[in-house]
Amino acid sequence: MRKTLFTHGQVYNLEQVKELNKLIRKNFITTSQDKPAEDSVKTSEVKFVKLGIIGNLLNPFIQFCYSANVNAFGFDLFNLNSDKTLNYNIYKKNTEYNWHTDGEPSNPIRDIKLTCLLNLSENDYDEGNLKLFDGKEVDINVFNKPGAAVVFPSFINHRVTNLTSGERHSLAIWWYGPKFK
Repeated sequence: MRKTLFTHGQVYNLEQVKELNKLIRKNFITTSQDKPAEDSVKTSEVKFVKLGIIGNLLNPFIQFCYSANVNAFGFDLFNLNSDKTLNYNIYKKNTEYNWHTDGEPSNPIRDIKLTCLLNLSENDYDEGNLKLFDGKEVDINVFNKPGAAVVFPSFINHRVTNLTSGERHSLAIWWYGPKFK
């Protein structure tokens, strides 16, 4: 049986999350646009940051993602480079992202292999839960804590439920590899 996800309850503590957020917020870029999954509704705000700017602070998360692939998935992955653009997602009251996958079927050369998410929320929030569907719907409750991380194959259907209060911040890395055959 294949593994659906790989989690870590705390890659960063709250002070480290605050430090990461401070650096990210100072280095948002405007050259990218969000491209929500086709046929899905996404109402969160998305900002962007280059990996190279935050790479040193993000190294524990990247190493966790790499380890998740080695220990659970075994995908052939391309190296991450400093020009890689990361999504910084901000969910506020009454925002969500409906069921979707992160694949890239129209690209003839590469596929998104892994979805790697890091919770960068500094305060509590209600709902806004990450759910995966792989034969059944699963709540990923471990991801609700600041500094928590989750990695799963990008072809797994997932969503973020409607946030009812507070703000939920997360950073997403989509890790590419050669096209699935």
